Amino acid sequence: MLKLKHLFLFLLWISAVGLNVSYGQKGNNAISQPDSLAQNMVNDSTQSSISSADSLSVSADSLAREKEIGDIETTIQYSAVDSIRMDIPNQIVKLYGDAKIVYGKIELTAAEIEINYSTQIISAKGSVDSLGNTRGKPVFQDGNETFETDDMKYNFQSKKAIIDGVVTQQGDAVLQGSKVFKNQYDELFIKDAKYTTCNLANPHFHIQSSKLKVIPGNKVISGPFHIKIKDIPTPIGFAFGMFPVPKKKVSGVIFPSYGEEKRRGFFLKNGGYYFAVNDYVDLQLTGEIYSKGSWGLSAASSYNKRYSYTGRFSARYNNQTGLTEGDSTVINDFWVNWSHSPKSKGSSRFSASVNAGSSTYNQNNPTADLRNTLNQDFNSSVSYSTTFKGTPFSMNASSRLQQNVNTGLVNLLLPELSLNMSRIYPFKFGATSAKNWIQKISFSWNMNSTNRASNKAIGSPGFPVVGYNLENDTIVPVSALGLAGLWERAQNGVRHQIPISTSMNMFKFITFSPSFNYSELWYFKELNYRWIDEEAAVKVDTVNKFSRAFQYSGSGSFNTRLYGTLNFKGEKIQAIRHVMIPSVSMSFSPDFSDEKYGYYQDVQIDTLGNTRRLSKYQGFVYGTPSAGQNASVSFALSNNVEMKVKTKKDTTDKARKVVIFDNISLNSSYNFLADSFQLAPVRISARTKIFNKKLDISFNSTLDPYIYQLDSIYFTSNGDKKVAQRRRNIYAWDIGEGFGQLTQATLALGMSLNPKARDKNNKREEELGPLSAEEELQLEFIKNNPELYVDFSIPWDLRFNYNVSYRKRGFEDADIIQALTFSGSITFTEKWNMSFSSGFDFESLAFTQTNFNISRDLHCWQMNFSWVPFGRYQSYYLTINAKSSLLQDLKVNKQRSWFDN
Repeated sequence: MLKLKHLFLFLLWISAVGLNVSYGQKGNNAISQPDSLAQNMVNDSTQSSISSADSLSVSADSLAREKEIGDIETTIQYSAVDSIRMDIPNQIVKLYGDAKIVYGKIELTAAEIEINYSTQIISAKGSVDSLGNTRGKPVFQDGNETFETDDMKYNFQSKKAIIDGVVTQQGDAVLQGSKVFKNQYDELFIKDAKYTTCNLANPHFHIQSSKLKVIPGNKVISGPFHIKIKDIPTPIGFAFGMFPVPKKKVSGVIFPSYGEEKRRGFFLKNGGYYFAVNDYVDLQLTGEIYSKGSWGLSAASSYNKRYSYTGRFSARYNNQTGLTEGDSTVINDFWVNWSHSPKSKGSSRFSASVNAGSSTYNQNNPTADLRNTLNQDFNSSVSYSTTFKGTPFSMNASSRLQQNVNTGLVNLLLPELSLNMSRIYPFKFGATSAKNWIQKISFSWNMNSTNRASNKAIGSPGFPVVGYNLENDTIVPVSALGLAGLWERAQNGVRHQIPISTSMNMFKFITFSPSFNYSELWYFKELNYRWIDEEAAVKVDTVNKFSRAFQYSGSGSFNTRLYGTLNFKGEKIQAIRHVMIPSVSMSFSPDFSDEKYGYYQDVQIDTLGNTRRLSKYQGFVYGTPSAGQNASVSFALSNNVEMKVKTKKDTTDKARKVVIFDNISLNSSYNFLADSFQLAPVRISARTKIFNKKLDISFNSTLDPYIYQLDSIYFTSNGDKKVAQRRRNIYAWDIGEGFGQLTQATLALGMSLNPKARDKNNKREEELGPLSAEEELQLEFIKNNPELYVDFSIPWDLRFNYNVSYRKRGFEDADIIQALTFSGSITFTEKWNMSFSSGFDFESLAFTQTNFNISRDLHCWQMNFSWVPFGRYQSYYLTINAKSSLLQDLKVNKQRSWFDN
């Protein structure tokens, strides 16, 4: 609510200085110092009082409590379109016709303003035209805040006021009243008050109270009140109440929502209590209960320190009972979210993004976003980073959790520490840019250390092993391992990396970039292998000691760009431009499995005396130096094709650029020192947008140039087909089988059939203007989750995505997976909208989870009916709730379905 004390202090300032005015039309004057007449008027008026017994009367006690008024801090500007008149005998100054008084950021406008020094009252009111309409009602502005009235009177001596027809807004709260009485302590007493979040003159809903008291900066207290919807009284009310004071959070009850769900039955959900701890921290405790026995609890807290950081934490627990018919199994699920973002741009930064919980939580407690329900991989991280001023060094410390809720895999990296030195040019002097390859020589240093624990075994090496966890490739549940068992599996180490590089131009158009990379690994243990005849297995001993290993490699790349333009004489197509970006790189690294390095051991692995070369760092966190000599050449080619067109719709001579292919690329490599399979698989990809950028197309594939030899085909006991085959070191084209086998390919199509929906997203932020931090977070969520909102300004919209993937290896049967998802909305009228989302499973030939939503825009309220007609989450849900002013500005409504967390 507007701080009314600014209005009354402003009027008091006017009374303290008087007015130096002249008669005439269209007056425009300024006051900086009081004149003698005005001063005498003020002095004479200190003994006068209002004869009628109203609330503006001056008492001796109130006069005793008056504070002395200081000097004017800035010039008072006043004007009137019609005239400014002074009645000196009666000590009255009147301003007619768009009267206006400005003092700093404070402004008062009205059709008529009267200052009466004999009664010590300033009055402002509107005027009635020939049609009986009131124009020029008093409006008081303080900065961005506005205070509208029908009529007002203020006694500048007693600081009391009577105001008729008050309308004021602060934040989302709107306060109206037929009459307001203000005392000398700035407390307001409002008669026939309306409290609402609807910004219309006749609100759709409001809390009606015959008496309302406003204590500035503290609370709003109401006598008996009840809720009205479209001026229709409801039985909802109470004998007294306290309502939120604008710009201040208050605690209160959160009413639950109601609905029905197929698996858990009828429910009351998200009911509880909201605690406004202070202006920076809040807490929300809610619960849910289902008719079939399930229940849940949740806690959420938001915090915000201005110019420093903001964040939100939530924890949810659900006790699930009887999710399938006839099964009384109890399942306990939990989920934790925490996001923390710094606002300052200092040298240090702390951030967090935690999204973790039990593996069955999302399946048993789906969210409104189906993608989140189907998502299997979740990552959490907490990090702290800082830069050391005056040096090229920086540091980052973090902890990460990687979780797959489908397989139960858990990887915990605690802690991770990295020290980095930014790139240094040792032969570059001064601030000028480097001109030759010597000045372009640069190097940097990166040190990474980690401690990684996982519930997945390292994996079987293919021969019998004793003494080390290499016997299988299974995932052990964390509940079975416990934290102690998980920690015992931890792998740790340190890695140093020093890249050195430079670049030079060759033949003007070719860029040559040589580089050298050195890497060093530090471990605090190593493995020792030996064959045990009695056990017919390899004994793996863990030797706790500091162990160091290094590796290095060298490379060089050649890059250039080739341009080709084909011009046409036609009126429509003017030219086609083709840009080719070829790249060739060479790399070399020695064989670090050689005995002279001491990183590998030749170990007997069976009773026949067969041996295998094994690394001392098998399964370690940063791996092991590479085995096998490498001298390879990599090549890549990227293409971009565009054309310039001009249509009859173009009113200018400038042609329009149309992209035919954003990119078509292929790449592969050839290892000269490998004893077999020197040529790597060829990867081909393409991306483009057609139909005026309405349809997005992307494609990528892998081509294996070698052939496969079939040994046998057999079937397992459960009927699964198995293929025994070998990859041969023979090129497919050598035996007339083309360029090889297509082992992998994916095609993705995406389209929105309404361009207006895309165009509005780009203009939305510009139309809203500057947003608060809270509004920015809300708008960001809208952008990231467009399927959760209804846009009534778009008549219709249809979006679909189609993905198909193909995989085949040798003589194995091809694996083809297709996925189709589609969604859309139809706005029947200005207020009614229907939206839907679904998909099609080509394997089961059935529709995936389907949602229908019908929304009704009620201006400050919204109604939403959500229906899941079939499937595991079959349900319906009806909600009617108030919406924020930001959504009113955006002309969108949030759809809250039964599974919205």
